[in-house]
Amino acid sequence: MTYFVSFKLTAIIIGLFYVLTHLPGALVPAWTAPRVRALPRNYPLGVALMLAATIWFVVLTGLMDLGELSNMRMQLMTVWAVAGVLVAIFVPGFLAIRGMGCLLLLGAALVLDAGFLVQTPWRYVLTILAYIWVIAGMVLVYSPHLGRDLIDFSVKSLERCRVLSWAGVIFGAIVIALGLFVYP
Repeated sequence: MTYFVSFKLTAIIIGLFYVLTHLPGALVPAWTAPRVRALPRNYPLGVALMLAATIWFVVLTGLMDLGELSNMRMQLMTVWAVAGVLVAIFVPGFLAIRGMGCLLLLGAALVLDAGFLVQTPWRYVLTILAYIWVIAGMVLVYSPHLGRDLIDFSVKSLERCRVLSWAGVIFGAIVIALGLFVYP
């Protein structure tokens, strides 16, 4: 286990994240839709997301067991840090979407690690979510235009934005409830 976070805390944080990020779209879709539509090409946000993913991955490399590569730990950490900065500089197109994809991949690893030995069938809610994040993260990193298209589809009308946002709020509330009352 690389992370030492309880499944309960992980679920509560994920649920809060879903509720807080979807609530504006549910309550004021007219204000939220244009901001969400502009997200894929938001370069400053992309730099922040990509650097956050880079820092997370460098720290993870420093903490995890690398087996036979343990003697190269510092070199690998340096390569990851330089690569993350170079991506932020030289790949400005859809950088925010790519950064979100990287964070989804890292977040999935955290969720799967936290739920590793949890003995309840309700753990599959977050486990399946983590695998959805893995697939979505890979797609967003390698085909960010699909992320842009999904965002455009989601906010095409204010009613669609409101309905999808309420679905995210409800899902977040369910995950919070699971974290509070079911997960150990």
